Amino acid sequence: MPDEIFAVYKPIGITSHQVAIRLSEKLGTVVTHTGSLDPMAEGVLVLLVGPVAKRRQAELQAVDKEYEFDLLFGFSTDSYDQLGLVTDAAAYEPENFPENKLNDLLARWVGKKEQELPPFSSAVIRGKPLFWWAREGRIHEVGLPVREIEVFEAGLVRRSEITKRDLEGLIMKNVGSVEGDFRQDRIKERWQTALAGHPNGRFSVAAIRMTVGSGTYVRSIAHELGRALGLPSIALRILRTRSGRFDRTGCKLLSDLIPL
Repeated sequence: MPDEIFAVYKPIGITSHQVAIRLSEKLGTVVTHTGSLDPMAEGVLVLLVGPVAKRRQAELQAVDKEYEFDLLFGFSTDSYDQLGLVTDAAAYEPENFPENKLNDLLARWVGKKEQELPPFSSAVIRGKPLFWWAREGRIHEVGLPVREIEVFEAGLVRRSEITKRDLEGLIMKNVGSVEGDFRQDRIKERWQTALAGHPNGRFSVAAIRMTVGSGTYVRSIAHELGRALGLPSIALRILRTRSGRFDRTGCKLLSDLIPL
């Protein structure tokens, strides 16, 4: 087929790398992407089909991206999203939702700043990806790299609540949908234990919209926002709505291209 550049809607459960490999096998040509989406993230993934298109990878990776993500208060994990081992759980009443503080934080987030990469990320340190060091319990040997990011827009879209029952159902479904070895059994057990012992029957969720520069980790922002508020938090849902000139209205369905 001719070289082509297009966007697909990546669902939860599959990595960007897996998408590129499967499509490459089906089409019989090289397929690359222009910005990773974690297994728990969904939305716009721009694909480059063919060697000529691949030459534009660096150019198309450098574009700004728009996200909508749900910030869940009450829990933290070692991956900063639901695909991680729970490291902290704190009783927190939804009635005490710090809306004013969160709005102030988001306003201050706009601009350039330094961001620590999350422990479970693919940045290569001493010849191994950062997630290898994290899984081996050796992250202290290399530390977390820091990079400069830029946030162009940030704002609270809405706040809501989720019940303990619905939260557990969502996490079990999403974690169970992930392909490959991501410690799924241990993660589900840790979540079930944390939820069973948590005194709250419902939890606060803040939906946030951000436009950011290339290389920004949204789940790290979710972790940092919670830390700044003094509350454990994770990115419960991450949706990339735009990558450069590509948005979700023009995305092809991944299921139309490869079996899922």
